[in-house]
Amino acid sequence: MNAAPHERGLALLLAHCASLDPDSPTARERLDLALGPDLAQKLVFALSSGTRSRARSRSGLGARALFAA
Repeated sequence: MNAAPHERGLALLLAHCASLDPDSPTARERLDLALGPDLAQKLVFALSSGTRSRARSRSGLGARALFAA
């Protein structure tokens, strides 16, 4: 039996419980500290805007694109 997934699960649970503390920094604040505010803003914008545009384009087409040779 491998204990690695169990240990990772406990670490994730501990991180989640710690995030419920109102005095702990938010994910965005931690990202700002790690990357700097400018790069963090660009990263968050790039990651969040891509999902919206893809969802919007799928709903606008109503069908999958088909490519034929």
